Amino acid sequence: MSTTAIALAADYAKLHELVETSDDLTPEMIADTLEGIEGALGDKLDAAFIHVRNIEGQADTLAAEIKRLTDRKKSFENHAKSIRKYVLACLLASGRGSIKTTANTFTARKGSAGVVVDNESLLPDELVSVSTTITPDKKAIKARIEEAEAAAAEILARGEEPPAELLNPVPGAHIENGEPSLQVR
Repeated sequence: MSTTAIALAADYAKLHELVETSDDLTPEMIADTLEGIEGALGDKLDAAFIHVRNIEGQADTLAAEIKRLTDRKKSFENHAKSIRKYVLACLLASGRGSIKTTANTFTARKGSAGVVVDNESLLPDELVSVSTTITPDKKAIKARIEEAEAAAAEILARGEEPPAELLNPVPGAHIENGEPSLQVR
C-alpha cells in the first residue's frame, strides 16, 4: 500500500475502478480495503493540515510584525521631520540664511511655487484632464447570461431551437467556472 497522500488517493481511485470491473471481490473485502484507504488518507490529510495551519499562523505573525515595524518606521520618520522643522526654525530665528559646520551646511531655501486649486469647476476645459473609467457590472452580466441559459434550456426541452440572442446574450462576456478550492471546517 502507498504511503503518500496523493498515492493513497490514487489507490482509492484504482479500487473504485477495480470494484466496477471485477466480480472476484466480496463486499467484505471491498469494505475493509476502502476503510483502510479512507482512514490512511484522512490521517495524511489531517497531518498535512496541521502544517497548513502552522504556516498560516506564521504568516499572521509576520503580518502583525510588518504592521508593528511599519508603525515604528512612521514614528521615526515623523520624529526626523519634527527635528528638521526645529533646525529650520532655529536657522530662520538666527536671521542667517546659511550656517556651515564641520559636519554639515545648513541652508534655509525659499519654498518652491506650487499651484493650489481652489475650485475645479471654474477651471477652463483646456487646463483639466478628464478620464473615463469603464467598469463592467459583472453581477448584472452573470444574471443576464444565466437568465438566457435558463430560457434556452426551456426551449430546447420543448424540442425547439433557441434564438441566437439567447445563445450569446452578452457579446464579449461568458461564464466560466474558476479553479476548485479547498474548504476545511
